[in-house]
Amino acid sequence: SSSVPQRILDAASTLPIMAQRRLIVLKDFHRFPAAAVKVLKPYLSDPSGTTCMVVLSQKAPKAAFKFNWKVYPLNIKERDIPGWLKHISVGKGIRLTGDAIDCLIEFVGYDTGLLMMEIEKLSLSGTKTITGKDIMASTGLMRKYSSFDLVDSLIGGQKTRAFRILKAMITGSAMEAPIILGTLNWHYRQFYSLWLNKGKRPVKMREKTYRALLKYLPSFNEDNFFYIFQSLHEADLGVKTSGRPELALEVLLIKLLQSGAWN
Repeated sequence: SSSVPQRILDAASTLPIMAQRRLIVLKDFHRFPAAAVKVLKPYLSDPSGTTCMVVLSQKAPKAAFKFNWKVYPLNIKERDIPGWLKHISVGKGIRLTGDAIDCLIEFVGYDTGLLMMEIEKLSLSGTKTITGKDIMASTGLMRKYSSFDLVDSLIGGQKTRAFRILKAMITGSAMEAPIILGTLNWHYRQFYSLWLNKGKRPVKMREKTYRALLKYLPSFNEDNFFYIFQSLHEADLGVKTSGRPELALEVLLIKLLQSGAWN
């Protein structure tokens, strides 16, 4: 609608009430038609000092835009995660060694929210230099079972062992539910990459993990992986909203283990 840009300008020009600045959030800016951007261009080139405008877009701004704004990328590429971890850990007063970063990514995955949770915990440990051993102790991975043991038992259809491992993780407070779910998602993504590459080992996949997963490849197809990631997504919603994250994980295990999921 042609009235939308004008309403945005009217809101941006309105003085804030009981605050230093008025907050305006523009969503999906990449979908704005050229005509709308043209109307907004004078304001974006010379914004009001009493308005804070946040522009959200799934595409980087065009080079032709000479607006008076700062661009902050919200999506961090996987290859940039190690550098990001090193940077934020310094900000938290700790230093991560190379093996600590590799270990953290291996067991937690590339979810920045989960990684940030682990960095917060490590910053409270009192240790200034964090090694791989510190990471494993912090995430509970020095206990009897690891997150990959759970994935291995799920893929192999070992029902009793899978629930035993989950119970040990939860009962021993080895890992919070979001961390368990995050590592499951990470390992299944690695498994899917292995399947897509027809058995070619993905970068940074450990030898033990590679050999354990390789033998299961012939039993999987695209529909299996669609079912897996759909179940993981539903479990993520359950963990965040149900108030009983452990139950959401148990339901997830049932779905992944149920008859026919692997055939």
